[in-house]
Amino acid sequence: MLGSELVSRQGPTRQIKRAAMLGIVLTAALPAAAQARVVEPVSVTGQTDVPAGQSRSLTLKCPDHAVALNGSAFDATSSIPGANARRWTFRFPAGASAETASADLRCVRLRLPRKVRGVGLAVGTIIEPVYEIPPGNTQTLSMKCPTGQVPTGWGLERTGDGNGLSIARAEPTRKGWSFAVENPGATGAAGRLHARCLERKQRARSGQRHTFATRIASFTEQLEGSGTTSRACRASEYSVATGVSLPTADDILLTKTGVVGNRGGEWSFAQNSGATAVETSLICLARTTGFHR
Repeated sequence: MLGSELVSRQGPTRQIKRAAMLGIVLTAALPAAAQARVVEPVSVTGQTDVPAGQSRSLTLKCPDHAVALNGSAFDATSSIPGANARRWTFRFPAGASAETASADLRCVRLRLPRKVRGVGLAVGTIIEPVYEIPPGNTQTLSMKCPTGQVPTGWGLERTGDGNGLSIARAEPTRKGWSFAVENPGATGAAGRLHARCLERKQRARSGQRHTFATRIASFTEQLEGSGTTSRACRASEYSVATGVSLPTADDILLTKTGVVGNRGGEWSFAQNSGATAVETSLICLARTTGFHR
């Protein structure tokens, strides 16, 4: 069953954000063999053909009884969580030649022990406008998840052709995200930021409780010129989102980032020359939590 609830708050730019969408999915009881680990991460991948000179979008959907935590596509111009708790949409730019674009959707569902009944999962999306940023300027935003929810993903939605917005900071915090969006292009550019949040605690109608556990793993990367780096969560964890923080004084740009495999994350950067230290991070979801009285 899918439901929705409106959530609103005042953003740091003194403007009311667009309403966030909450979806609730009810899970079903599973056999005793599934009781060892109740957290079941699910990765959904997909691809689409992008004809030469045409843009294309791709929507991925989590399986039944799962909710979407984050979506990543290395070549997408926009990454947008859907109003439906199970969907995420990616938009890809028109290129000079035909190509195939791919995306990955991070989902989670619960495998319920035999005596656990009536458990709901809820996710929320916060949306903040990125007002037109002049060339060479930066806009900062802080986005806080509703009480009782933790951050699990984000997406940038670019508007208009030739939009050159770039993420200088997408830093997960205990309760939300801290963003810095810069415009290295030659003309003004605008868009929207999306932050996905997961309800941390669940209470079954049969009386048991469960709590998701997430961890922010932070790293310092030393880069020489342009390049790509990768990191991983622990063996007992599932990577759901990547974060980054770039120094404001350097000319370095984040060109691509996203989760890879079951535990990894990847980042690609471009800079003309020199050595730069950047901060990267991974949101890691523990797969070992369980129900208790």
